[in-house]
Amino acid sequence: MDIFSPESKFMTALGVLANLMILNILTLLLCLPVVTAGASLTAMYYVLLKIVRDEEGDIIQQFFQAFKLNFRQATIIWIILLLIYTALFVDWRIIRMQGDQFPGIVIILLYGAIAVVYLISLYIFPVLSRYRNTIGGTVKTAFAMSVYGITGMRTVLCGLINLTPLLLLFLLGYAVVPVFLCFCFSGPGYFRAKIYRTLFSTYETGGQTQETEEENEE
Repeated sequence: MDIFSPESKFMTALGVLANLMILNILTLLLCLPVVTAGASLTAMYYVLLKIVRDEEGDIIQQFFQAFKLNFRQATIIWIILLLIYTALFVDWRIIRMQGDQFPGIVIILLYGAIAVVYLISLYIFPVLSRYRNTIGGTVKTAFAMSVYGITGMRTVLCGLINLTPLLLLFLLGYAVVPVFLCFCFSGPGYFRAKIYRTLFSTYETGGQTQETEEENEE
């Protein structure tokens, strides 16, 4: 088969890369106001989950549709996460500076809390992009999936993939900045979406997905 044929694997891969670049630029731009970052990440995962299921259409339209649909919940969740991470960072700095004054159990609890919040962070926006639920229900589902995903090392793999852009930026410096700007969110998100797809399949029968809700509204 001609590699330049629209059906060839090469052209399909180029199409995916182009979509990821567009999606990353949209996500990055709408993360810049900071307060809209949660809705932006949720919209990105909504599109990515469609891409890995070969269901994508107009990704710009789908992105803004999901952005609008999830704006309120995603923004509340994002602000809560920022406040929690800020509190944890302050506690960590205090312990780093005055570690000898704290018992070991306090340090263990702090690092345990950091781990739990990070695990929830890995899943909460993909879960929100896929399922209609309350904020509390979304947090519970994200935590349950993160624990379930530990089997088979899927949660660990998601965590490592999530840190890859920062690691490359640290190791390669300015040389990787153009690639970073084009794929820093959507690149790792694409590979994580492949993992989420298999995990979400165990929740599909009982839960209502956003696609189902949209079909009902139509």
